[in-house]
Amino acid sequence: MSNDTVSIPQKPLVVGSVQSLNQLACLQPVELEALCDILEVRLDGMPGHLDTLNIELDRFKGFPLLFTARCANEGGLSELNVEQRARLLMEVSKRASWIDVELASYGEMKDTLHQIRSQGVGLILSYHHFTETPGTTELQRLVELSEEADIIKIAVHHNEVSDLVRCVEILQSTDHPMSMMGMGPLAPVSRLLYAQHGSLLNYGYLGNTETAPGQWPAKLLREAIATLEPLS
Repeated sequence: MSNDTVSIPQKPLVVGSVQSLNQLACLQPVELEALCDILEVRLDGMPGHLDTLNIELDRFKGFPLLFTARCANEGGLSELNVEQRARLLMEVSKRASWIDVELASYGEMKDTLHQIRSQGVGLILSYHHFTETPGTTELQRLVELSEEADIIKIAVHHNEVSDLVRCVEILQSTDHPMSMMGMGPLAPVSRLLYAQHGSLLNYGYLGNTETAPGQWPAKLLREAIATLEPLS
């Protein structure tokens, strides 16, 4: 069941992602509002540097922060076990508007997530597949398994146009708030298409390095989404 204290976005937002302390240090808070709506901090790219991270984050007080401590087999940047990732999320929870945890890790991290959510932090449960897009039945199963989330995030690799069609159908048939994105050669068009069909969190990179295959620069993605007319 979703957290009633969390404010769910009512329109597609852009999440700007950073995966290193250097990238974070290069960001200027005064410029950030023009680049994205939410700042994602990839904790799996900064393990062992919490003191420095907290100093950097002090510059972004008042800006919505999303923290991710991704597991290695779903694209994480470090080999961190469940306990280490849970500890990282707890350490930054007082600063968080959102946290992102893989659906596959939910059971093992449930107690930690309950503590964090009790502070009014929104939970994104995510699923990643870096080589293909699952079939419709599997996508529907993933949505059903993620019902506890405030926002369900599905990021999959697209190999053909029919993959786009299946994901649009999932967005159209699901009442639960979702974030949907493609990776690979069809990723750029997928991210606009899904935003137009109601994907609430749409990820772009800040700086010069993408954090997932096929990402747009956050500012360019934000400008493109702003030109779209929503579809029912």
